[in-house]
Amino acid sequence: MKSIKIVLSFWVFTFAFTAKAAPLLNGIALEKQFNKDIYIAAIYSENLTRDSSTLLDNNIPRRLEVRIITNSLPARRFRNQWMEAIAINNRGDTLSSQAENMVTFANMFKGRFVNGDQLSAEFAADTGSTTISLNSIRLGEIADPNFFNTLLRAWIGSVPPSSDFKDGLLSAGQVSGNLITTFESLTPTSERIADLQLKQINQEEAVAAEEAPTEKPFPTPAIEIADLPPLTLALAETAPAAAISPDAGVIQEGSEVASQSEESASALAEEEIELITVPPEDGPILAAGAADMLEEEEEAPLTADMILARQIYHSSLLRHTYRYIRYPKRAQGRGQEGSVRLNVTINSQGEVLEIQPIQESRFSSLNREAQAAVHRADPYPGVPSQLSTDTYNFSIPITFRLPD
Repeated sequence: MKSIKIVLSFWVFTFAFTAKAAPLLNGIALEKQFNKDIYIAAIYSENLTRDSSTLLDNNIPRRLEVRIITNSLPARRFRNQWMEAIAINNRGDTLSSQAENMVTFANMFKGRFVNGDQLSAEFAADTGSTTISLNSIRLGEIADPNFFNTLLRAWIGSVPPSSDFKDGLLSAGQVSGNLITTFESLTPTSERIADLQLKQINQEEAVAAEEAPTEKPFPTPAIEIADLPPLTLALAETAPAAAISPDAGVIQEGSEVASQSEESASALAEEEIELITVPPEDGPILAAGAADMLEEEEEAPLTADMILARQIYHSSLLRHTYRYIRYPKRAQGRGQEGSVRLNVTINSQGEVLEIQPIQESRFSSLNREAQAAVHRADPYPGVPSQLSTDTYNFSIPITFRLPD
């Protein structure tokens, strides 16, 4: 009997240790664009928490996971959306130091995601490496201990895709049962997995058969995600968040933003981008959010300099827009709040060609004001010649929010 108790105690201890070490579902969030469910994002961690700083602890293993709901999602569109959120939620020096890793990460994405695909980024605390996988098939690894947090801040930083999105991920395990059911039901078919495995084998054989080029712009080979021909996107960039007085309509930015030259292409702000909430005298504020869905267009080969240049240009476009946004008086009086995301296309002279709602609020007055602000801001600063494009797409994420 004693030996049985010893064995049982050892089993209980082992189970408890394993349960503690196993990644736990901290939270999940649904991403909707153009009134359609696109994907569900999840964060796994050893520690369940509602505090974003706890999840940014490099001493614990963590995992980000995305499960695709829509039938077809261009992989580079998804990638560009993520990279925009990365740009707005990370310090300028972080973006500069991670630029080469961003190029490697960006070139893991080709083709299209399909319903049931599971994309993951897993951080190993012991090695500091982040492994990117699709349906458990390894796409690549980035051996930089700071890269994972660069990705993670896009979701739980000061300017997330939406406040609901961030709250869902920071729910400390208290997640919606219906959303979990949908999340767990999203799995790839065996045919899909076999197809990806074959593509990876063919890719590796092709790389091994070729002579190494003298210059290698894309250090990490990427498998084709689906049979459809890969579509490329011009990488769009985001600007720091800003609080705007609904009456005066004057942008009130952080000091690091105000001091940054519109023409500067050498560096981004040195301080971490944070949501500035300086309420006007009568209270209401308007805050900027992040993330967007872009129209597809041809993309020049990505380089670290190109990524940083586009980030700076996009930052100037958003700062320009924020100067023209007003918080509708009637919406203020009725306590109406909401988030709006617009995709804007401009020509090389900065003239607005198209405005397309990505996500709208429940209140028509807020939706109308967001589009009206873009029209008031027309024309925008012209597209820099180094970007070599006749048209440019960028997203404008806006959250109309009243003070607590």
